[in-house]
Amino acid sequence: MSHSHQQRNLVTVVAALGAWCAFSSMGSAQTPPADVSTRGQDLYITHCSVCHQPNGEGLPGVFPPLKASGVVNKDDPAKHIRVVLDGMQGGRAGGVVYAAAMPPFAAVLSDAEIADIIDFERSSWGNHGKPVTAAQVEAERSSTP
Repeated sequence: MSHSHQQRNLVTVVAALGAWCAFSSMGSAQTPPADVSTRGQDLYITHCSVCHQPNGEGLPGVFPPLKASGVVNKDDPAKHIRVVLDGMQGGRAGGVVYAAAMPPFAAVLSDAEIADIIDFERSSWGNHGKPVTAAQVEAERSSTP
């Protein structure tokens, strides 16, 4: 391989690496909107699926389902947002009281991450809740009593 060919290959690799580093440093806040559902799904799998299950059906009598949930499908997302921010224990869903505690995520996840998770939940498993924005999550977070 000639010296000039090696230099061109090295320049190509360095340019590709530089572009990757620049993209990686942008953070999730600047990720293209097409990735929102993927981010929401990834965050859901990481933070929620152990209890609510990957299929959103929960564990009967232990963790409530998100699939066909009244809170998840309600037009006003305020309660859904509050539950994710503040956690919950002793909530009732489908006539069943769930004693297991859901941890709060307000200190763990950003407004955008919470919005992504909620949007994933509101658009998965046949759910039809309206999407939420990071601004709505921020507004609920600031209205914490």
